[in-house]
Amino acid sequence: MLSHKIVLISAFAVFCGFSLEVKENFPFSNYPMYGDPDPVSEYYHLADAEGKPLAVRTLTGVTCPQVGKILRKRGDARGKQLGMKRKNMPAAEWEIICRKTLGELRAKAVVFKNKLPDKMRIMHTTIEFKDGRIVETPDIFFAE
Repeated sequence: MLSHKIVLISAFAVFCGFSLEVKENFPFSNYPMYGDPDPVSEYYHLADAEGKPLAVRTLTGVTCPQVGKILRKRGDARGKQLGMKRKNMPAAEWEIICRKTLGELRAKAVVFKNKLPDKMRIMHTTIEFKDGRIVETPDIFFAE
């Protein structure tokens, strides 16, 4: 009779071989997203009119990464309608998207019995490695 150690080692070897063979095919993955990161990372967060960050998850139940995903998804969809990339869209198009997003976040805050400020900013921050240092560059993406 085979010992349980031999069975476990054999199963592990078969699993590793199988994983290497199927590579990046759902639901299996070799996680290439971590092997070649972008040189610049970005994130979005909400701030009040003075620029003080808001605890958006506590206030609305939506996380900052989700806010960024909402903006990128809506920007991609609108860009596709206009026949251009999201990064090339005019400011007027982004204003519509941002106002709609902030309106929805205000509605979610009400569900949580919270109130978001009357004037808010959507901040866009880039993170990159420059001159041997990590540099964060915040920018006002949209302001009411």
